[in-house]
Order: sequence, then structure tokens, then C-alpha cells
Amino acid sequence: MSKRFLPHYILAISFFILGMNNNVFGSETIYYPRSTAKIDPHIDYVLEVLTAALQVFPGKYQLTPSNISYPQTRAINETISPSGEIDLVWTMSTNERESRLIPIRIPLDKGMLGWRISFVSNKNKDMLKPIKSLSDLKKIDAGQVHDWPDTEILQSNKLNVITSSTYEALFKMLEVNRFDYFPRAIFEIWGEQASHSEMKIAIDDHIVLHYPTAYYFFVSPRKPVFGKDLKMGMEHILANGQFENIFQKYHKESIHKADIRHRTVIELSNPLLDSNKLPLNRPELWFRP
Repeated sequence: MSKRFLPHYILAISFFILGMNNNVFGSETIYYPRSTAKIDPHIDYVLEVLTAALQVFPGKYQLTPSNISYPQTRAINETISPSGEIDLVWTMSTNERESRLIPIRIPLDKGMLGWRISFVSNKNKDMLKPIKSLSDLKKIDAGQVHDWPDTEILQSNKLNVITSSTYEALFKMLEVNRFDYFPRAIFEIWGEQASHSEMKIAIDDHIVLHYPTAYYFFVSPRKPVFGKDLKMGMEHILANGQFENIFQKYHKESIHKADIRHRTVIELSNPLLDSNKLPLNRPELWFRP
């Protein structure tokens, strides 16, 4: 197994060992949510970035997954709650999340979460080839989890969305044609294809959806000092080039495979996040196809 796909618990253990060498017994435990996905497409990358950022404070923090798996909404609620188990989440930014949590406004994805290509069923591999505009896309159905921000974004653009209560169920629903396409971020979709290789689904070659968004670390209001330290650590690895190196390590291949310049771009609006909250004045933080 390559380093790129190390299980998240190995990275967590590595961080724990690092902490032990720096007096872990005096460290503060930071809990992050254990994923409900069969294979979490983000976890290895996110934990490597997080570990690098917190090396600015050796031994001060110990990263630990939650005891149980959390769907996205429940994980966020646990992070907000004064008595919640979760101290840190990474998720798409919205106005509401930014108002209730401490956002670390450095996009982990460099905005790639808003660049989406789709799974389709094998039987309908070229279904999206005729799509040239948003009005064309309104004639078919997307699939999403009911509480994802993406669902509301698609619906606000008058697109038809069939929802599921779980992420894994969407793959089965697509396979049996309960809906037509399943949009995923370009840095998610290739790993998800590999982890669902037994299913009769394919990756569309023809279109890409785009809407402005960012994928941030969000810290619980219970942990303001940790939030300040994490921001400082993220700025440090940005300045020394470590963040970009990790980003390219995990995402260079996906960007190449996505081949965005040869796809039809369907622009969508994002009513969930005010654009003035995005750090658009820092071009080094953003992916440009």
C-alpha cells in the first residue's frame, strides 16, 4: 500500500508517537470525527496537513479520532455543543458554520471542492455529453446526501436532486438508475472510484460543475487557543512551502486526470456563503485550472 493511501489510524498513531517524544502526557487531546465512509477520501491528506501545522507546537496537542462514526451534520453539532465530543472538523464553509465555529480561513482544497465532475452508471456513460448549459442540466437528476451543503447549492440553482440519508447508499442508487449523475470534487472522485471498483459506475468525461466555496478546518468555540495555534501553524506551512508540497503530493494526479480545460464548465451560484468571506485577495490559496 502506498503512503498516499495509508489508513488514517496509522497517521493518527504516528502523530501520537511524535507527541510521546515531546511529553504527550502534558498534551491536550483534540478529537476529530471518525468517518462513516467505507474509505474516507480526505482523511490521509487532511491529517498530514494537520500534523505538519501542529509541529509548530511539538507535544502540545494529541490528535485522536472520536469513539464512534459521525455523519457530517452530527459531527458539526458535536463541535458546536458546549459538551460535545468533537473539537475539530473539516468541511465546506457556509455562513452558518462560520458564525457558530472558529473558521481557519485557509482552504485545504484550494477551492477544488467547488470543481465537480460526476459519477454516472456504466449504461449511461455518455449521458452528460449533450449537456452544454445549466438549462440542459435541469432536465436530469443528481444524487446527494440530504444534509450536505452541496444539496442545497444544487437545488438553489433549480437542479433536480434525489437525496439519500447516507453516502454509501448513493453509489447503489446510481448503479440502479435512481438518479442520473453523482457530482464529486475532483480530488475525491478517483479514490472513490477505486474504493467502489466492484460497482457498475463510471466517471463522466464531458462536464464539470463549478461554484465558489472553500473547505476549511473548523474549531470548536470551546477551543479558542487551539484555533489560534492551528491558524498560526497553517500560515507557517504555507510560508515555507510545506502545504503546497503536501497538496501536490495528494492532488496533482487528480488534477491531471480531471482535464478541466477540455470539459464544458457549468457555473453555479452558492447562496450558502458570502463571497466576501472568502480570502480571494490571496491568490496563492486558490486552485486555477
